[in-house]
Amino acid sequence: MKYKWTLKKLSDIAEFNPKESIKKGTMAKKISMEKLQPFCRDIPGYEITAFTGGTKFRNGDTIMARITPCLENGKRAQVSILDDNEVGFGSTEYIVFRAKKNMTNADFLYYLVCSPMVREPAVKSMVGSSGRQRAQINVIERIEVAVPPLEEQQKIGSVLRALDDKIELNNRINDNLLEQALTLYKKYFPYNVDDEFPNGWRIGTVGEIIEIHDSKRIPLSSAERMKMTRKIYPYYGAASLMDYVDDFIFNGKYLLLGEDGTVVDSSGYPILQYVCGKFWVNNHTHILTGKLGFNVESLYMLFKQTPVKSIVTGAVQPKISQTNLRSIRVVIPPKKLLKDYNCLVDPLFSLFRLNKEENKSLATLRDTLLPKLMSGEIDVSSVKI
Repeated sequence: MKYKWTLKKLSDIAEFNPKESIKKGTMAKKISMEKLQPFCRDIPGYEITAFTGGTKFRNGDTIMARITPCLENGKRAQVSILDDNEVGFGSTEYIVFRAKKNMTNADFLYYLVCSPMVREPAVKSMVGSSGRQRAQINVIERIEVAVPPLEEQQKIGSVLRALDDKIELNNRINDNLLEQALTLYKKYFPYNVDDEFPNGWRIGTVGEIIEIHDSKRIPLSSAERMKMTRKIYPYYGAASLMDYVDDFIFNGKYLLLGEDGTVVDSSGYPILQYVCGKFWVNNHTHILTGKLGFNVESLYMLFKQTPVKSIVTGAVQPKISQTNLRSIRVVIPPKKLLKDYNCLVDPLFSLFRLNKEENKSLATLRDTLLPKLMSGEIDVSSVKI
């Protein structure tokens, strides 16, 4: 152990599920489990809803899933979407960690929770019936970790935080790029199916402009994924990135549209993911490319403003079938106009993809440095903050 580092139980340096109060029925920010992205610090969104129960937290707290397969899949985050003195809430399947004042740096604690020193014992502590196993809080509280002085904690946290800050900046830039592409799409294609439009435009169906690649999907159970060791290719579900796996079945640009489970947002628009490179997809999302002048990018923009709630079936498990998806009526513009639009936004999406690739490299660097910094193998004593 490094000089001045001391061995402590995790409960010595962190409060577990700190007591907070939200009156039942109060409207508050909720972070559902599906909002957390695997191995990602920042939370991409929340909903405002009436509080009925759940774990409560403040900015700076670390939240970690304790249930399978979410824990194994790296669902954890550092809360930063609240205002000063605001309390938010989320799943009862979260464990909340709060840094102890004048003892623990919040960033250091977040990365410590992410590290194998905490994550691996947490996974091993899981008990319960198959598919509903949960990590035991009392076991996690007793995990012994080597802890540096507060100043050194701050330096370790700042090194890793800089990488996650850049990842988050790239994500914000990409959100802006998509907004620009959508604004241009609305300008080029201002008509909907109820409008009158010029010659050369016509009413068609989604089935005419998409290719569906669902037949290439191969299901992977959570147990199969847990046995994998390389974990380098994204594994997507209906609503988000779910995990990383050892191999891929798709390579290229595709649009993912949720098939069952979480298939529409609160406004009735489809859940979409623009993906590129090598990846795997589970059986709960449609894999699409375009035709008749629509490429993946223009297809993406079309679906971003095409409500689909009317074609969703199933009360318990919402579903968008291939048949219903193909039946949606849309305005099909002239191919020349589509070509012009596709050429115009190509630089935007090229930058979007470059940012995604940079984020993969940054995440790899962060995950390589993490255990070395947390063990003291890399000395940060000369780092200035």
